[in-house]
Amino acid sequence: MLKKQTLVDLFYKRTHELFSEYLSCYDTTLLYQKAAELNIDTKKHILVALITIRSQADLQLLNLHLHRLVSDIISVFSSKAPVVYGFDTKVTIVFTLDPYEKHHAIIKQLEDLLSKWRYYNECHVKTGIGSRYSHFTQIGKSYSEAEKAVSYLLSQQQDGCMLYEEIGINRLFINQSKEEVKTFIDEVFLPLKNNHSNDEPLEQTLEAYFDNNRSASLTAKQLHIHVNTLYQRLKKIEGKMNISFTNSEHLLKVQLACYLKKFHYS
Repeated sequence: MLKKQTLVDLFYKRTHELFSEYLSCYDTTLLYQKAAELNIDTKKHILVALITIRSQADLQLLNLHLHRLVSDIISVFSSKAPVVYGFDTKVTIVFTLDPYEKHHAIIKQLEDLLSKWRYYNECHVKTGIGSRYSHFTQIGKSYSEAEKAVSYLLSQQQDGCMLYEEIGINRLFINQSKEEVKTFIDEVFLPLKNNHSNDEPLEQTLEAYFDNNRSASLTAKQLHIHVNTLYQRLKKIEGKMNISFTNSEHLLKVQLACYLKKFHYS
């Protein structure tokens, strides 16, 4: 068993080296050569997924988990995934698809497999999935996106699968530290925190205003106040924050702060 595991580790190491060489290659002729070595069909569309595993188990057991996961993935996807290997605590998968083949079914299969696997192996699993591309030379781009999707899950301390295309505006903040994001939010809201009038919750009013897509009637209804009262509060907010809701740059800055506060620190 140990000898077999060692042989598999050597195979993974060699595949990792080949794939790393592929990612760092920019010569089209060499890319075709590397793709052939990795058994990648250059006529098909591609999609990259990265899976990271974290467990309380010791390294040897974690390595065993990794081997089992790779084996399960290969048995489920076989010819659909010419590149599947584990290295360190990460599994790399390159899916190849026919041009008219739907990729969402494959993603759903992968999610189902990982959900069951996570349950039975008691591991924390984070999966990032890059975008689908029509040419094999774009594998590096899909791989980079999958890495960013994993980084997003790590920043949110979440397990599960994340498609890069579903991160949306949050992809702008993946490489920003939580401290930097929090500092930005605090700086924007600071003028309102100095408001000592208990009957005028200006910060809450501002958040409700953007939650309701700047609809005065819906915001007033949510806050249980008259529309005229809302307009008075908004005028005070503009004065305290030294902004104007008619200024697109001011609007974007405040709306972004509200969004980040809600989805990153709520």
